[in-house]
Amino acid sequence: MGIIEIQCPQCGASVERKEGSYFAKCRYCGCEVCFNEAKAEAEVAGLRGRVNDLGSRLSMETRNNQQQKKWEKKRNLMYMITCVMSFVGFLFVILSDGDDDCMAIGALFIISALMGQLIASCLMCIAPPPSDVGRLSKLGRLFKTIGIGFILMCGTAFISAITYAILDN
Repeated sequence: MGIIEIQCPQCGASVERKEGSYFAKCRYCGCEVCFNEAKAEAEVAGLRGRVNDLGSRLSMETRNNQQQKKWEKKRNLMYMITCVMSFVGFLFVILSDGDDDCMAIGALFIISALMGQLIASCLMCIAPPPSDVGRLSKLGRLFKTIGIGFILMCGTAFISAITYAILDN
């Protein structure tokens, strides 16, 4: 940018502006001169900084959203596996008709689903996605995840009973 010269509005002498300054004094008459283009340049430079800040915030938010979606996919997969295992386990128990082996296999599926639910919930809630931090405490997130898993398991038990009632008729 360097030095810019304009004419003094009062006496017509040359007034120099140094880089970064918005005002200068005429060395002949003492009139203060405002350099509008310098102000505009400073405003544009300030806006560039704000745009860069917004861009970095947007990219961080995009990254957080991607991590949130990954976490949700893992959680939903965990729920799905839990539901399938408990459904199969409850069906084995219901259809066992006193057969100890079928009852044992069903109980194994149900216990495995419960243990898997607990372990996966603990592992997932230790490292939540960045966008979720601060909303719930780790313990609150753990209870919520486990609670939803147990509700789903109860639902699959109910669906297993309905399936048995339909198949039995």
